[in-house]
Amino acid sequence: MSGSDQLFHPHIPEVDIHDDIGQIFNRARLAADESNLDEDGLYHRQVIIVTPGRLLIGKQCPLPGEFPVGELDKLVNLLPPNPPRNIAVIAYTYLEALKQDLLKAIPFFGYLMGFAAIGHKVWVFEGHPSALSAGCQDADLLMVDGGLLPDLEKNGNWRQIAINAMHGSEIKIVPREMV
Repeated sequence: MSGSDQLFHPHIPEVDIHDDIGQIFNRARLAADESNLDEDGLYHRQVIIVTPGRLLIGKQCPLPGEFPVGELDKLVNLLPPNPPRNIAVIAYTYLEALKQDLLKAIPFFGYLMGFAAIGHKVWVFEGHPSALSAGCQDADLLMVDGGLLPDLEKNGNWRQIAINAMHGSEIKIVPREMV
């Protein structure tokens, strides 16, 4: 595997272990529920990425009217905006990969931006066992990058840990080859 391929190979990276991991994810959920004011005076929602170093990165979403014709309908059909849902996402969040090419690191990130733009609260993390429960807390839906399943399966009870922390029990696996 070349250096670039290795950088984007989905896996659960090493993480900084924090005693206050619950607080970090509380801040992430709160930030995912906020709208940011842009220079034109318009409010944009955001997707929050929790990095392995436990930094919170907010990615501003386009306004619903900025989506190509038909794309918004597609998003609404996939996940209607009412009721708004809390969506936890397990995906490849290695910071260097995100900096180099976010869509290569998280191929379905465009959908996540769309879901947030139509009113859902979306936060993304890597799925490390030390953060799994805190990262899934209060989620109505858990979306999982299929490329991370081998690493998640090493922790055989990851699904139960996630469901125990969630409000709901819906887990959707997103195959990388389908994005």
